[in-house]
Amino acid sequence: MATDTTSPTTEAGSPPVSRTAWREVYILAGMRGLSFAGDIAAETAIALQLQAQGAGSYAVMALLLAATVPPVLLSPLTGKVADRFDSRTLIVGVGTLQALVCVAMTLWTSPAVLIALSVLLSAGLAFTHPVFGALPSAIVGKDNVPRASSISQTWAMAGMVAAPGVAGFLIGRFGVTVPLLIDALSFAAVVAGGLLIRTRLHKGRDAAAAAKGGADADKPATPYKVTSDRFLTAVLILSGAVMAAASIINVLIVFYVRETFGASEETFGLIMSAWMLGLIPGGMLVRRLKRLSHEAILIGTFLCIAVAILGTGLAPGVWWILPFYVLGGIGNGAQATVTHILLNVRVPDTHRGRAFAALGAVSNTGPALGYLVGGAILSFTTPRYGFLAAGVFALAALAVFAGGVLRNSDAEAPAPLLNEAAR
Repeated sequence: MATDTTSPTTEAGSPPVSRTAWREVYILAGMRGLSFAGDIAAETAIALQLQAQGAGSYAVMALLLAATVPPVLLSPLTGKVADRFDSRTLIVGVGTLQALVCVAMTLWTSPAVLIALSVLLSAGLAFTHPVFGALPSAIVGKDNVPRASSISQTWAMAGMVAAPGVAGFLIGRFGVTVPLLIDALSFAAVVAGGLLIRTRLHKGRDAAAAAKGGADADKPATPYKVTSDRFLTAVLILSGAVMAAASIINVLIVFYVRETFGASEETFGLIMSAWMLGLIPGGMLVRRLKRLSHEAILIGTFLCIAVAILGTGLAPGVWWILPFYVLGGIGNGAQATVTHILLNVRVPDTHRGRAFAALGAVSNTGPALGYLVGGAILSFTTPRYGFLAAGVFALAALAVFAGGVLRNSDAEAPAPLLNEAAR
């Protein structure tokens, strides 16, 4: 397996990780938490801005697609960029551009411009997501990835949990401009964090490649692909399927709570918070389950999500939804954390950006398809049957692909060819 000697790593048997390294892990975690909180606040503000301007459902759908499509379409490029360029350069450069985009949203507020700027914002996230995913292993080494990834994911989820309430308060008191400016400040904080983190992926790699003058250009090489690893392929397929089911219910839940059970807006808000509140303990739980393999934990997380969806569809009353949504949030949080751990541990350092770009593509394709299917379901059946169908689909996907995850967990990860690793 090729390793990136340009980035500091901690291998088995090496001295304990320094406090400075763990400080960098917490800086990275804070950057992700602020970024998620700012993005959700901005997305909420833009949606309300569109609604206030009289934009219809197609504009809102275009806004959702603007947030999900760029990471999918750009994943082949963003993965290669993350594996090639200095991580500090990417974080600082892209973060600065994203802050400027947020400021631009406060100046030009027509629906078409807002949606176009949202595309740019999402495209920037597509470039930084693989870098953020690959950094924990470079900072503390693969032996410490479970703890580092758990810290990073927990802070990211905390940002997601806090953002809706903060956004609602700010928009109600100050309008949409303030949340957008706060999102710009969150990107400024990401830029500052990028400058504070001393660990740098692929530092000097571009200069080294230029010095070679294309000497390796004539050597044939097969580019590294995540799909060449059967284990990771099964993990990503299963993740996409279950996340699609979870996104279907995101469309259905408001109709299920308000129309099927006749519950109030306050009850709906409490139920939505239940899933979000489950994310944080779910992320922290992964570190506690030391006796189980990561692949076994991953299967368990998908089972929690599937059971939560199916159980919600079978709920005899609205308050029965709460425990199932907490269970789904716990499974969702643990799934996100253990997936990051698996990619950090299994993928070669020189190609980890492509793996996280592929994960980003799957994480956005699943929800995009789920939104479309969820909307279609309501045209011919009730929300309850939609939940039941989504739950059965998640369990079926688990039955089909869980075996592939477990069977291939011990398979050796494919090593990239040397001239490909040097690119």
